[in-house]
Amino acid sequence: MHLLVPLVSHAAELSKPIILGPHYDVFRDPSNDIKIDDILSGKYDKSFVASTQEYLNFWHTDDTVWLRLDADEIIKNKEESYWLELIDKLESIEVFLLKEDGTYDIQKGGFSNLDSREIKFRSILFTINDPSIQEIYIKLEGSLPLTVISSLYTTNGFIEKIISYKFFTGAFYGFLTALSIYNLFLFFSLKERSYLYYVFYMWSFMVFQATMNTFDIELTGHLLPEWFFTRSLVLSCNLLLLCMILFGREFLELKKYLPIHNQVLTVSLWITILSFIAVFIIPDVSIVNDFTTVFTMLVLLFLWISGLRLLLRGHKIARFYMVGWTVLLGSIIIQGLGFISIIPLHPRIYEDVPAIAAIFEAVFLSLALGDKINIIKKEHQDMQQKLNEILEHKVKERTQQLEKATRELEHLANTDRLTQIPNRVRLDYVLENELKRAQNEFIPFSVILLDVDHFKEVNDQFGHQVGDIVLIEAAKLLKDNMKDMDTVGRWGGEEFLVICPQTTLEDALQLSKKLRKQLENHRFPIVERKTCSFGVTCYVQGDTLNTLISRCDKALYHAKDRGRNCVEYLIK
Repeated sequence: MHLLVPLVSHAAELSKPIILGPHYDVFRDPSNDIKIDDILSGKYDKSFVASTQEYLNFWHTDDTVWLRLDADEIIKNKEESYWLELIDKLESIEVFLLKEDGTYDIQKGGFSNLDSREIKFRSILFTINDPSIQEIYIKLEGSLPLTVISSLYTTNGFIEKIISYKFFTGAFYGFLTALSIYNLFLFFSLKERSYLYYVFYMWSFMVFQATMNTFDIELTGHLLPEWFFTRSLVLSCNLLLLCMILFGREFLELKKYLPIHNQVLTVSLWITILSFIAVFIIPDVSIVNDFTTVFTMLVLLFLWISGLRLLLRGHKIARFYMVGWTVLLGSIIIQGLGFISIIPLHPRIYEDVPAIAAIFEAVFLSLALGDKINIIKKEHQDMQQKLNEILEHKVKERTQQLEKATRELEHLANTDRLTQIPNRVRLDYVLENELKRAQNEFIPFSVILLDVDHFKEVNDQFGHQVGDIVLIEAAKLLKDNMKDMDTVGRWGGEEFLVICPQTTLEDALQLSKKLRKQLENHRFPIVERKTCSFGVTCYVQGDTLNTLISRCDKALYHAKDRGRNCVEYLIK
């Protein structure tokens, strides 16, 4: 059994991914002429510099970037199969697996080598399953921003990662799709253009996020040409910006309330369209990429300012817009700052931050659109409110009647009809609770069982009505002499039970003697004098409800055997 603990711990450790950034040695080749054999000759060993970042970002560069990994440092179990994953769009990547005998295997990736990939997945994958591998060299080239978000997985660890990622990705896109379809139905129902632009905006955001997460390569890599994937991200960003402007102008009604802002956004709309076209014309995609990134943040900021001005003017509809737009603006600014290396690069910038912001913003923008429905239906709501008030009054009135009836029924169910003190049902409930308290909290607990002496003779001599009077009088006397925490009730026939929480046997005996004397001195109607016999016991460790009551009953019989009108107790 003790052997399982380190085995499970070791398996869990192996399933965790290794972030490769800090393990890299980096060499940049501005000539783009150096080959792998030149690297392996040792000529450039001193040119490699140890990385200090978890995730490497070279942005737009014309250099060829070489990365080196020590296999012994990152591969813990040589017999295990590993997967090296690189996330992000890379045009060309070659991995050289150097073996002990000096030979090496080559694996190629990136969207310039899509035909050679074995697994159609969003990230670039390389297999490492040769135990003789000593070093790993990675060669990166391309015109796109070079970001290296890479990890090393065992096969089991990678499968777990895929399952988790697919689940949360499906939930994310499913939620946004459902919300957009719902608002599309609202558009067809209300003919309000804001809903249509909102749907376009949500769809364009999903397309943008999909290209950001390289789903375009996973889903269409075998269908579209290579040049498309170098431009898909900036294309989707321009499309998103276009829909943002359309939705913001229409929703905030800028043409009516802020005409100058509306004109600025109209110009921005045309600039976005030109930027979209320029992606297909300008050979150097980095120019359009940088411009789109900065321009998008400026337009978002301007839309946020427009919403703020309307909110300050008292337009309530802008409040939901501002909450959602503030979160989205913050997330996209974080993304933009990560792209241009002002803040450290992290995969959460690409996936978690925009996903959370998108869901948050989608909900609040949907709420904002709902406000417009509320305005349209205001008259109906006022009428409905009056009807609701009438209905609420009737419901409240009926609820009070039901509560009163419930209390009365509860009183009837727990009260002896003749003596108006607790009945056997209520006594059983109190006994059970107090017994549990005594068992759990180790506090004293006593019970007293008393019986009216020769009660049958009263019924036989004077009739049952007189017998009832005796019971009523006895119950009243007992109730008047109880402490607040004590409970007295009719146990059955002429027997009464007194439940004494937090009471020792000695105190219970004192109370019994007091009650016996008062009953003896009491003058009952017609019969004049009646006495009672008392049996007393207390809770001892291991008692059940049956043993406790049985012992108290035996004590009562001892009192009767002694001639009645006395108090007896048992504790064993």
